[in-house]
Order: sequence, then C-alpha cells, then structure tokens
Amino acid sequence: MPSKQFEQLSEDKKNSIIEACLIEFAKSGVINASTNSIVKNCGISKGSLFKYFETKDELCFYLFEMVTNEMLGDLTNRMKDFSSEIFQKIIDYSVWETSWYIDNPVKGRFVIAVASEKDSEFVEKLQNRFGAKSDNVYLSLMNNLNEDDLKVDTKTLSNLIKWVVEGYNKEFLSGIDMNGSTLQDLKDEYMKGLTGYIDAIKKGVLK
Repeated sequence: MPSKQFEQLSEDKKNSIIEACLIEFAKSGVINASTNSIVKNCGISKGSLFKYFETKDELCFYLFEMVTNEMLGDLTNRMKDFSSEIFQKIIDYSVWETSWYIDNPVKGRFVIAVASEKDSEFVEKLQNRFGAKSDNVYLSLMNNLNEDDLKVDTKTLSNLIKWVVEGYNKEFLSGIDMNGSTLQDLKDEYMKGLTGYIDAIKKGVLK
C-alpha cells in the first residue's frame, strides 16, 4: 500500500511517478527494474520513492492492482458482447484481453512482465495477493451456463479452464521475446495456441 505522503501528492505528480514505474517495470521486469531509472525519469529522489512505497515489490503490487482493476472495469462493460456459448466466450474474453494490452501498450507490457516473472518468492507473493481475483474472473464467465450439456459441473469446468489457460499462459510467457515482438504478433501467436487447448477441453466435457 502507498503511504499517506504519496496519496497527498498532486494528481500530476502521482501520475508522473506511476508512468515512470510502469515503463521501467514493463521494460525490465520486476526483479531487474531499476529504481534509479524510475526516480530519474519522474524527478524525485530515491529516498522519496521509498517513503511512498516501502519496497519495490509493494510498488509493483500497487501498480498491478491499479491496472488489473482498470482492466476488470473495462471487462464488466464488455462482457455483454461476448458469446453466450461458454467455449466461444473464453475465446472472446482472451481476444478482448490481448486487445486491451495492444490498446494500452505500456500497461499491457507491464502486466505481461509481472505475469512472466520467474523469481519464486515474488511469484508466491503475487499468487497469494491476487490469485482469488483471477478465480473470480473465470467464475463470472460461467454465469447462466446450462450444465445439462456438460459432463462436469460449473465449478469443475471453471477450474479446468483456469488451470489450462493459466498453464498455457505460463508456458507462452516463458518463451516470448518481449523486446523482439510486437504486441499484435504476440496476440496472433497466443490466440492460435489457446484456441487449440480450448477445443480440446470442449471435446472432453460436452455430452
């Protein structure tokens, strides 16, 4: 959580710090992000930065919560446009998510950098703090699902899709070149692989 000193800054100053942090994390990842670069780019001292946020991890988590809350707000507004058929809805959701990254490139690369971080201690902290949020997203996609057509219940299907998609995401993110690929290239490659997995789930759970 940010300190009271940070909250009391002007909106322009806060936004300047946030932008500098997002750019650095997006470029370098969490562990390799340089606080020296951050303070240089937003015109504050390192001492001030650590008065606002106790650790680099806390700074990253603040940004991650801010960005993902913005994404979830946009998702709520868009879900009405998704297919009512659950497997197509998952594809629609994934298309929307990757399109959101393209439309918001700094924030998109930041989320990808955080999600692809390999440091085990950081990954555990991230999962403990934000794991429930991803569970809720998948469950929300299951609203009004007719279980009569399925071999499994809604909760089981939600977990199955979550585990497969998150496993695929982890594998995909570990192999991408963040600096050598455009977000559109990554989207095209990602969707091609994901569609194959979703089709496999569909064949396995439909009656």
